[in-house]
Amino acid sequence: MGKTSFKKGQKHTKQSIPAKESPPNRFAWLVIIVLGFILYSNTISHDYALDDAIVITGNQFTQKGLSGIGDIFKYDTFTGFWLTSYKDKTPSQIQEEKKLVAGGRYRPLSVASFAIEYHFFGQNPHISHFLNIVLYIITCIVLYSVLCKLFRKYETKKWYLSLPFIITLLFLAHPIHTEAVANIKGRDEIMTLLGSLLALWFTIKYIETSNIKNIIWASASLFLGLLSKENAITFIALIPLSIYIIYGKENKNKLLKSFIPLLLVAGIFLLIRGSILGIGGEKKIATELMNNPFLDPITKNPVALGTRLATIFVTFWVYIRLLIFPHPLTYDYYPYQIPLSDWTEPTAIIALLLYLGMGIYALYTLIQNKSNIISVGIWWYLIPLSVVSNIFFPVGTFMNERFVFISSIGFCMILGWLIYRYIPKLSVNKTNSQKKILWLLIPILVLYSYKTIDRNEAWENDFVLFTTDVKVSYNSAKSTCSAGGKLIEEAQKPEIRNNKTLHDKYLKDAIKYLERSIEIHPEYADPLNLMGNAWYELEQNTAKSLHYYSKVLKLRPGHIPANRNSQIVLNNAFALLNNNESTSTPEEIKQACFELNKVRPNTKGLNHLIGTIYGRYQNQLDSALLYFEKEVKLGYGSAALYKDMGVAYGMLNDLNKALIYFEKAIEMDPNDPSTWINAGVTHQQLGNKAKYDEYILKANQLQGQ
Repeated sequence: MGKTSFKKGQKHTKQSIPAKESPPNRFAWLVIIVLGFILYSNTISHDYALDDAIVITGNQFTQKGLSGIGDIFKYDTFTGFWLTSYKDKTPSQIQEEKKLVAGGRYRPLSVASFAIEYHFFGQNPHISHFLNIVLYIITCIVLYSVLCKLFRKYETKKWYLSLPFIITLLFLAHPIHTEAVANIKGRDEIMTLLGSLLALWFTIKYIETSNIKNIIWASASLFLGLLSKENAITFIALIPLSIYIIYGKENKNKLLKSFIPLLLVAGIFLLIRGSILGIGGEKKIATELMNNPFLDPITKNPVALGTRLATIFVTFWVYIRLLIFPHPLTYDYYPYQIPLSDWTEPTAIIALLLYLGMGIYALYTLIQNKSNIISVGIWWYLIPLSVVSNIFFPVGTFMNERFVFISSIGFCMILGWLIYRYIPKLSVNKTNSQKKILWLLIPILVLYSYKTIDRNEAWENDFVLFTTDVKVSYNSAKSTCSAGGKLIEEAQKPEIRNNKTLHDKYLKDAIKYLERSIEIHPEYADPLNLMGNAWYELEQNTAKSLHYYSKVLKLRPGHIPANRNSQIVLNNAFALLNNNESTSTPEEIKQACFELNKVRPNTKGLNHLIGTIYGRYQNQLDSALLYFEKEVKLGYGSAALYKDMGVAYGMLNDLNKALIYFEKAIEMDPNDPSTWINAGVTHQQLGNKAKYDEYILKANQLQGQ
């Protein structure tokens, strides 16, 4: 292998840092740029998807452009979105509500970049996707440059066979990064890694040159990384650890001098973050499964520690599996795509032993000063993973592919080293042994690239993403709910409504997914509300719609969509019954109204509808009038209600009361000819022929208009 060959029994030795070294190969940069665009250019035409609404399309601060940047830095990352969703709340009130969601989020720099884009380009997802690709490519170039410094000992005459280049290509093409690059919101992952890598690069430059400016640049870079996403905090450990492992003790004084400013910058960031999100105080445990997956599905209390840890190690196993074999991929790992597990689950035990072994090996080699590239890779994998592992604090979900965006560097280091170090040994001809690296590297890169390009297609928009990934995340209450909701939204588009076959298919598929979501999480308000919407859109099923809205309101009385939707369905129920267009029987509607009455008894029109069914369809006039009177007492008197009361009293032969209510109806709506006719007939029955003639004349005039 030339410069990189090892003799049998030769130990890995620390490398010294020369004052000068050859710069990273510019041809390598060109390959990274070209391959980066090949891999992700098919995302440029995509729309917004998933959490892009939180930081862009639905974020009030981002939509203000440059003038919104002050607020972006002043509040929690989600505040601008919540202000759009709940227009009656102030930013301070939003802050209090967001404290109930697991894991505070202060990532202003990436959101500010979207505000800048909005100012100059408007709401343009294509620009955003293009910039994500550019930032990702720049990050990979910086990664390559850093690796050239860390692993300069493993340079080769052929730059494309060097260890830094192999690792960088594996990282660049790995399909698990599609969520971070193809989803615009994933820019926070890219920017935090870019800032962190620059901090490492400038730290090494300081140790090389003793130029204090490099410490300043390193500190500034880390601070920008922290402002992009909090995960950059892990480089407080990774930067000194990597330099120490690779270069040994000879630079420990410089390393200490460079470490103190980084630590100070991290402390300043944590103080700023704490002042925004709150420091200390009582931490409320999220009681909604979608914000806290480690809840017992029956008692709603936190699961036992053993269950929590076993489940965490199951997710650790999934991470390893996806890094080795990245298929299938999905954006959703909410409950119960990852099932709550105990220590009888084999993968939990396997993962525990695997991770324990990795930790012991890395720690042992560090203590014994025998660290090698595999141990470096383990540290790069484990340290960034620690902050999203749910071990030290909750992150609101079991796992996500983007959570290992930084950690995957460690995996690529190990895989790259195995390819670089051991594949040439398979060659009998030592002269061309290095070329054997390509035998394995190229097929891996081809498979990675194919999967990455193919996976990008799922991120075209919410509809494609949700309906694609639900097939993978069929055990996730959130994924099945999201797919159902998006299918309903699509079915409501005019062009789909005009295609009854497709319209009904979308809605039936939506109901199937929503039923699955409710099966997984019976007290999940969102799919229950959407089920009401789906049944009403599919067949205007008043009874089923009210049934599901009632379930939502029983769980969450203040649920705004369910309150609004139930009112709309009630208002339309009268016309559907009158025109015989309802697919629900009057009795089914009445029972659904009783269900709604238990959770929202003061609903406008509810008692009127119950009374109408009793009187008009079941001939129980006394019961009808009982509910009509309840409606009046609630202050919901209307012309239609008073007319129905007049009819009911007339049928009971209480003509005086009937006339009173007909007159009230006329007073509220003097343009309804049928009310004039009813009042006129009642006058006639009471013996007032003149009034009868007057009212019938008025009715005829209105009908003739």
